[in-house]
Amino acid sequence: RAARAAAERSGDQKAKAIASIRLAEALSGMGKAQQAMNEATEAAELCEELRFEEGRGAALALTARICAAHGASEDDAEVGLDAAQDAVRLFRKAGIARGEAVALWSSALAEGAFGRPQQAAKLAKEAMALFQQLADHAGEATACLALSAAHSRAGDLRKASQAATRAAELQAGLAGGKREAESWQAVADIELQAQCHEKALAALAKARAIFQQTKNHAGQASVLADEQRVHLSAGSFGEAMRAAKEAVTVNHDAGDRLAEGRALLRVSELLLENNDVARGQKVAEVAVGILSETMNQEAIAQGFEMLGALKHAAVRLEMENSIMMNADYMHMPKHLVVDPGFSKRLQDSYKEAGKKGMI
Repeated sequence: RAARAAAERSGDQKAKAIASIRLAEALSGMGKAQQAMNEATEAAELCEELRFEEGRGAALALTARICAAHGASEDDAEVGLDAAQDAVRLFRKAGIARGEAVALWSSALAEGAFGRPQQAAKLAKEAMALFQQLADHAGEATACLALSAAHSRAGDLRKASQAATRAAELQAGLAGGKREAESWQAVADIELQAQCHEKALAALAKARAIFQQTKNHAGQASVLADEQRVHLSAGSFGEAMRAAKEAVTVNHDAGDRLAEGRALLRVSELLLENNDVARGQKVAEVAVGILSETMNQEAIAQGFEMLGALKHAAVRLEMENSIMMNADYMHMPKHLVVDPGFSKRLQDSYKEAGKKGMI
């Protein structure tokens, strides 16, 4: 916003358009889809007025990505796919290879998001080829991830895993390792879908090592959350609990009280699922105490909600245990003791029998 405001003050319309595109991308990443779309549309219109073709193509490609990330309706699909195709044509006509590659990648995302995985895979491969020609490893990796997503949507998990693995390999050493680690997490997610738990855990180990090396505690915690899903899918509750507790330690050591409190809530949730209600309540109480320090109302509400669920579970378990303990001494009726209308039916039957001379 500051860059756009500065461009407006200086009267530099081209700089304003570029700043609007960057702002739109940032807003989309924050989940503010409508604001992002407004900024991208305004930027595209301004670039058209200025005959700034490269900027207009970038705005159109971004429009496609916004629709792919946040759109759900048929109108969103139409807008996104049209914008992507226009961007590809514009860059191709202008002979801007990198812009064309970005537009093809954006088209692949849009096609995949709106149910056309085969076309998405085709466009992703075209983008990969262009990025390779430009020796742009980061760009090629993003296209690989788009290809992986397309294969995954088409149900070909083996090819999806191969493409995501290629993305991780291309990103080795780039951008502080964060994107490489996230690509290994993508590999793990695909392998989990395929129920290949060992491969999923191997990919997560690579991601965790990168985050540890770069001292990224949030990244480590996200990997540990993924590990929990894998272990639970494999039926290893103990390992899932170990990962959950380790996430608490990672966040505590980093001094991230909000993340630590939420990690404790996850531990209490697992204890609840395992019917270990007493321990779950103790952990949840500690979590609420920590979250109260952060003054984050949403997190505090989640903590009290967990406490409520645990207290409800405690009452339920107490009732069930009481019934089991007294099963030999109690008669539990199979049918309702109270039968609404029974007295009236009995009287009516008595009268009917009298009419027939039965009594």
